[in-house]
Amino acid sequence: MSEDAPILTERRGKKDGILWITLNRPERLNALTFPLLRQMREILVDARFDRSVRCIVITGAGRGFCAGMDMSGAANPDPDPPPEGFEPGDIDIEGARLNFRHETETYIALRRVEVPIIAAINGPAVGAGFDLTSHCDLAVVSKAARFQVAYVKRGLYPDLGGFWSLPRVLGWRKAMELMMTGRFMSAEEANDAGFCNALVEPADLEAKTMELALEIEAGSPVGQKMGKMLAIRTANMDFDTAMQWSESAIPLVSLSRDFREGRQAFMEKREADFLGY
Repeated sequence: MSEDAPILTERRGKKDGILWITLNRPERLNALTFPLLRQMREILVDARFDRSVRCIVITGAGRGFCAGMDMSGAANPDPDPPPEGFEPGDIDIEGARLNFRHETETYIALRRVEVPIIAAINGPAVGAGFDLTSHCDLAVVSKAARFQVAYVKRGLYPDLGGFWSLPRVLGWRKAMELMMTGRFMSAEEANDAGFCNALVEPADLEAKTMELALEIEAGSPVGQKMGKMLAIRTANMDFDTAMQWSESAIPLVSLSRDFREGRQAFMEKREADFLGY
């Protein structure tokens, strides 16, 4: 992939199981465009069908993680021409809705990924960039990072799912504070709120992220995927119903080679070699 591409991918890890994704528009603080989102969506969909992918890392090039959507007209063209009969002065609500789908379908694809996703947050994450970090499963955060629900400053709300994920990640009160005021949250404040799995010096971000990604890569994809799926699907269920889901899942997982290998490795006091089936 060309180094000039708006998004870069690289395979890393002992088994090449880590898919490292870099937003690559550093001159615009990695602000999102429709072409970038379309490419990201394709990468994420492909990853769901690639069983060699065990972990995904998303980060930004340069000094920013993601400054949100690029609002320049050339970056995100207007909707397709309205249908015949469209009157001057009419508002093309359907065209705007379909145009917005360029963004929403990418974030839906992100949430559908079954393997763990780490946000390696190297700098400011604003608007859609903050939403993006909130949809990831884990976050390694540089002390150079800061976060903002910028939408409210424009008369909007965190429309790319931040309204859903931020209260779950930060807790209701902190999320409401940020969503209603639009003020910046520092990396230290994010860490205090439980947003970070690790808070590190900027120079240590990549190494710490790789350390965590390698731990995930070494784990059982069968157990990891099922654990993530149950965590998401049962989040709004009562405990009894959630446990019934687990009753249905555990016999299937127990038939896997990963389960047999994990049990054998425990008995033999060695590290397990999980193959993902």
